Amino acid sequence: MERIRKQKMDLINHRISPAQVDLVRPEIVQSWIRSYNNGLDPYDFCYGTSMDDLQLQELLHEKEYLLTAADPYIKQLESMLSDTRYLILLSDEKGTVLQINPVGNQISGNIQKTFRLAPGTVWNEETVGTVSHVMSLMLGSPIQLCGPEIYSEACSHVMGQLLASSGEDSMRHESLNQTSCSSAPIFDAYGNLAGSITIISPYLHHQSSHTLGLAVSTAWAIQNHLQLALNSELFDITIDAADDAVITINQSGIITKANMAAQQLFEAVLTGSSADKVFGYQPLIASVMKTGEAVQDTYLNIDGGQQRILLRLAQPLQDHSGKSLGCVLTFKKLARARKIKGQVTGLNTRYSFDDIIGFSSPLTKSVYLAKQYASLDANILIQGESGTGKEMYAQAIHNNSRPGGSFIAVNCAAIPRTLIESELFGYEGGSFTGAERQGRPGKVELAHSGTLFLDEIGDMPLELQPVLLRVLEEKMIMRVGGSRYIPVDFRLITATNKSLSELVAHNLFREDLYYRLAVLQIPIPPLRQRGSDIIELAKHFAGQIARQQHKEIPEFSDEAIFYLLKYHWPGNVRQLENVLLCAVTANRDGIIKPDDLPLEIMEACTHNNSTTDKTSVELTSIPGSLSLKEMEKIAIIQALQQVNFNITQAARILGMSKSTLYRKINAYNLLESIRSDN
Repeated sequence: MERIRKQKMDLINHRISPAQVDLVRPEIVQSWIRSYNNGLDPYDFCYGTSMDDLQLQELLHEKEYLLTAADPYIKQLESMLSDTRYLILLSDEKGTVLQINPVGNQISGNIQKTFRLAPGTVWNEETVGTVSHVMSLMLGSPIQLCGPEIYSEACSHVMGQLLASSGEDSMRHESLNQTSCSSAPIFDAYGNLAGSITIISPYLHHQSSHTLGLAVSTAWAIQNHLQLALNSELFDITIDAADDAVITINQSGIITKANMAAQQLFEAVLTGSSADKVFGYQPLIASVMKTGEAVQDTYLNIDGGQQRILLRLAQPLQDHSGKSLGCVLTFKKLARARKIKGQVTGLNTRYSFDDIIGFSSPLTKSVYLAKQYASLDANILIQGESGTGKEMYAQAIHNNSRPGGSFIAVNCAAIPRTLIESELFGYEGGSFTGAERQGRPGKVELAHSGTLFLDEIGDMPLELQPVLLRVLEEKMIMRVGGSRYIPVDFRLITATNKSLSELVAHNLFREDLYYRLAVLQIPIPPLRQRGSDIIELAKHFAGQIARQQHKEIPEFSDEAIFYLLKYHWPGNVRQLENVLLCAVTANRDGIIKPDDLPLEIMEACTHNNSTTDKTSVELTSIPGSLSLKEMEKIAIIQALQQVNFNITQAARILGMSKSTLYRKINAYNLLESIRSDN
């Protein structure tokens, strides 16, 4: 130790260089140099600066979370060191003392008087020089300093004397009154420095790695406590914000937390209640706690079987070693669906009839039918080409008729034939290889009290169609591998881009099921028959996409509008949206021009390819340099000529009502033009 002390004094007196100090670690050498440069003399008695009472109270309030987390572990450390004369010090991330705990003697008053060391005292390199807790904060790692490694010889010597003075053997060992310090940093739950824990000992000779190990283990325990406290706080915030009912149960079967949705669902204050009293005994909950395996999408019968609740998820709670602490239950009660919002599958039914854009005659007719049919419980068949918005109609009908229930969408063409039955009707546990042990409800079951939307119904396997027919007739389902019927109540909406009547004629679709599905039919017109709706939709999509890309909403040149109106749109509204995504992204000057449109649009319009059929307006002779009114005038003339001046057919082609067409004919003085061309 004397050699270390000599090297320290030689260094600060410039008799040797830092490179010649070979008895201590480089980081300690650098700290000695900084301490000397701060004007500190190692043989002077160094005091730290102290906060006033107001500053101290503010600091203790700010660090209450750390003091609370550290308290049980410091007490545990005191108990372990009860036969020693150690000092335990807790500091914040700046080195300010928060708490001092002397162990095994009555030296607290002497320490505070001699060193002016108390909560609120700032010990750092500027005030006392090299000390272990400041070093651990600077390095972000544990460190142990022994005797002369501490910069202040006076502090180290006197501290050692005070710590050793109460013991009978205070002068028996020459190593006494040579202070040693072991410090470990404490990080908060976000990985930021929160403070440090330090064990100060007068036993230089006996000071060993086990003391540093105690400091490190105590710091880790405090860190874990901070993490658990944060997790608990976040969990409370999360479950309180959840729309679904969330309940936590401990290993003893007591409900420890329940959010507002859960209290509304069960119409009771649940915290502190026995889970068995609330739900009745549920083997499934006990199984989750015992096995540690989560269960999702199943039912619990409560109130003696009078009510049925959809248990969306039962998830075990475990500590880091895998020991069960309880479980978390997430419910959706089907009988009171309006109380708990959200869909079981996570699909948001965001569309209403107000979201259907357009004023063309074919569109307004289909929307009118959908609104009328929404108030009825009969099955609805939506027919339209791909991309016309069939699911938007289905969601709008659902939100108009059963907004509190689930909207369950199934694409019959997207599910493998071998899985579609279990997907629709569910299965019991162990009914086939790979089945979940607890079983799983199907989409029909999940749609109870809501709407089941079967898209691409024409692709449903023929062998499954009689099963669906039976469900529609009896309003009951049986899971695959099951032996009991489950009652269901749901609204059925189906959709197809095929002609079901033709499929029936070719024995590819059951006739009896077709008539059951097609009680109410809604035809959705293709985009090419919607006339000026094309421009309305284009402007809507352009605005939407521009906002997403943080651009100004672009205008449309007359030439671009000409091509948009002329194109056949085989992909309908979905294709138009994709075209506008391309155009808005490519556009640079705020005006969408033909060059911004995809090449396929330009080529199709330029060559008048086969995508144009007899229901499309022939616009090939309309110059792109004309104004919109001139284009519309020529389009009306061509439409009338195309259908031999049949007002009804021309209005359908142009996507406007007959009264609107008559008004425009008069406004443009077209009667003479029509007669002369005729």
